[in-house]
Amino acid sequence: MQLQTTRFGTIEIDLNEVITFTQPILGFQEYRRFILLPGPSAYLQWLQSTDSGELAFLIMNPKALLPSYALQPGPHELTELAATTVEDLDIFTLVVIPADPSQIRTNLKAPILINPKHRLGKQTILDRSDYPVQYFLAQPQPSTTQPRETTNARSDA
Repeated sequence: MQLQTTRFGTIEIDLNEVITFTQPILGFQEYRRFILLPGPSAYLQWLQSTDSGELAFLIMNPKALLPSYALQPGPHELTELAATTVEDLDIFTLVVIPADPSQIRTNLKAPILINPKHRLGKQTILDRSDYPVQYFLAQPQPSTTQPRETTNARSDA
């Protein structure tokens, strides 16, 4: 099947690669079928809607930022995604890229869960976690330079 997209032009889709979302992405209730496409880096991918060529989300593996990122889906969510354990799932987070690069962020509170074996996915909201809705990728770094005494200052100024 061919899909005309606004970002990638016309792409060929293998219907066996389509991921069906059991629950929609928040705010996009009418879109339930997606495919994964390569992104601009190793830890970024595109989640392209097959229902609309105009809708694609940039997603990332949150462990690329936070190796300790972990979640424990409940039994209902695992069953809904035909998974036995969280290890059966690929976990992604949505990435927002505004004009100001310092504002690039990802939503760690509402990850996308995908069972690649059964081609099922959903967005979940982590009720009991400290993960933020907006985690800025450009985190402020502590200064590594030591303050130095100015040697050319006038003492009588």
